[in-house]
Amino acid sequence: MKDIEVSIVIPAYNEEKYLSFVLQSLTHLQTKKNFEVIVVDNNSSDNTAKLAKSFQDKLNLRVILEKTKGRGAARKRGFDEALGEVVVSLDADATIYPDWLDTITDPLQDGVVATTTSCKIVDCSSLTNALFNFIQPKAMVLYRWVLGHYWLSGFSFGILKSVYQKSGGFDANLQAQEDLDLSFRVANLGKIKFINKPVTFSGRRFKDGLLVGMYDYIRSFIEAFIFKKTSVYLDNPR
Repeated sequence: MKDIEVSIVIPAYNEEKYLSFVLQSLTHLQTKKNFEVIVVDNNSSDNTAKLAKSFQDKLNLRVILEKTKGRGAARKRGFDEALGEVVVSLDADATIYPDWLDTITDPLQDGVVATTTSCKIVDCSSLTNALFNFIQPKAMVLYRWVLGHYWLSGFSFGILKSVYQKSGGFDANLQAQEDLDLSFRVANLGKIKFINKPVTFSGRRFKDGLLVGMYDYIRSFIEAFIFKKTSVYLDNPR
């Protein structure tokens, strides 16, 4: 059997409603890379694990149980279990395009140690969709101008496993902004490249409106990185 080149890690907590979409989109990947998929069941109380296992005849897929609940713990477990030389993060409510894997992994050379992409939503109101899809990639660039590096967005980023390990990896104690926390340490080890080719994820984060949904992310960022709080929480699935 060929060695695993890329590991795709999907943390999932009570994601039976959405998980089939991302796994189905992975069956349509167009790539010559040998990849595995790791679904980290973060101690779900629904049929997340059962649904994931139903794709084991279509994908090289493992389902791993992580009983410690939290974004940091779930992502860290998946990355620690990864066999690939490159590890890719993907959210359980995302849908990817056929050349996504090559798009996110091919640039990992010549000093580029990690890549991150934009995202879009299509299932909210027309106005919310348009506003979010206009703002999101520009927010990535603005963040780069202010802080000097792009952030590794958990919904879609890739990283050399050797660099991930050297950075210290995800903080298992974090309940929010665990991907941003990782970004600061990775940026000290090499270049993070931004690719403005969006994956699609659910607009459930903005079910109460774009401003309300964005407020939670802005609040958690301020609490974690400005006020240095150690217990910051985001109340939505992973």
